Amino acid sequence: MKKILLSSLACFTLTLGYGQAQKNNNLTPGKLPAQGISAKRMLYSDLHKTNPSAKPSSQPGSAWVNYVDFIELVVPSTQVISAMHLFPDSTVILGFDSNNTPVYPWIHKAGNYLDPSFNAQQTILTDKTTPYNVDSVSCGYIYERKSNSSIVDTLIIQIIAENTSLNYTMAGPPQLSYQDITYNYATNGLGTGMTVLKNIKYPLTSSDTCAGGIYKQIKAHAGLSIAAGKKIGTVFSFKPGYSWTINDTLIDGSSKNVFFMLTSEQNGSNTDPTYYGTANDFNSDLDMSYIVPLDIRYNQNTNGWNGYFIPTYAYTTPFAYETHDVGYLITVLPTGVKELNEKGFTVSQNQPNPSNGSTVVNYQLAKDAKVATFTVTDITGRLVFTQNIETTKGVHSISLSNFNTGVYFYTVNIDGHTITKKMIVE
Repeated sequence: MKKILLSSLACFTLTLGYGQAQKNNNLTPGKLPAQGISAKRMLYSDLHKTNPSAKPSSQPGSAWVNYVDFIELVVPSTQVISAMHLFPDSTVILGFDSNNTPVYPWIHKAGNYLDPSFNAQQTILTDKTTPYNVDSVSCGYIYERKSNSSIVDTLIIQIIAENTSLNYTMAGPPQLSYQDITYNYATNGLGTGMTVLKNIKYPLTSSDTCAGGIYKQIKAHAGLSIAAGKKIGTVFSFKPGYSWTINDTLIDGSSKNVFFMLTSEQNGSNTDPTYYGTANDFNSDLDMSYIVPLDIRYNQNTNGWNGYFIPTYAYTTPFAYETHDVGYLITVLPTGVKELNEKGFTVSQNQPNPSNGSTVVNYQLAKDAKVATFTVTDITGRLVFTQNIETTKGVHSISLSNFNTGVYFYTVNIDGHTITKKMIVE
């Protein structure tokens, strides 16, 4: 078999510097951070950048929130983006280091929790007293597909609810508060106390292939309503659609497909992350990323982490995978309880309004509908746009663009019941 030298990758020894619930840990796995990717990642939108100390009260609208984008806001052009492999097995060979020694996959799952109200690149959810909806989730990734066959790999996305019984503070200094995710190694699934709000199986096909190291983003519909003050989380797993043996190599010279998530080293190479929360204050920022490494996967950790995802902040310098590139499209709806109760759906004012380019309308269904349409008319009543829209229970978004300057009326029709609102294009 041809041995592939990982010339663009590096291997380091890592140490867990902090323990969960004041436990000491000395895990030393290896890592393979991919280089040269940082310049190829772009922010979701500069429109959501704002002064973190000057955020207004929560208001209706939609925005993508992503902790990697938040870091870019507070320390521009500093973080380094690396590609973190995900694979369900540790026996297949990932590649070879500079000494021609095999390197094996050691990260089997990735997780994330995020408090949208903390993220300064959006202005619609700014406090913990406002409920919100998660319309979609996303992750930055690199997917190397080696074959054009009918093989369908799968990215499994589990959207999870928070569980305050899993609040912990890492031993310090400094002390870092966070909420953990439990893990069951026997089933290779989530453990006790975890609630899966939605389980998404995203098929990876030839159209998802990344060429030349350029990353892409997977965006998957969620349609979830989240209570005020609650965080939202996800767990990502890669399920290959092919079989493999212990002699297979995943990187280069291989016919096996391989999946990497993008993740950030916040303050640049060989630095520790910045924690923006307050120790022992579980109402402060608790954004955190997690991994299931090799010894947790097989229940072999001797330092107190068996049964838990390990938060990436627990690793000391250097560690490239501090903050996973995970985003959430959140929506704050106007008060629409009466509409939701009486008509079975509610419709938001388009945001922004007035608009001079693109704008978004959100609507929420209390239950599945049979027929749903969206129409736009001009001030004379002439129909200028129409489309069939999503009929499933939950929150949905409609993006509009390329309208001439003027006043318009948009109407959502759900099984014969309608709500109409005015929008202005400048």
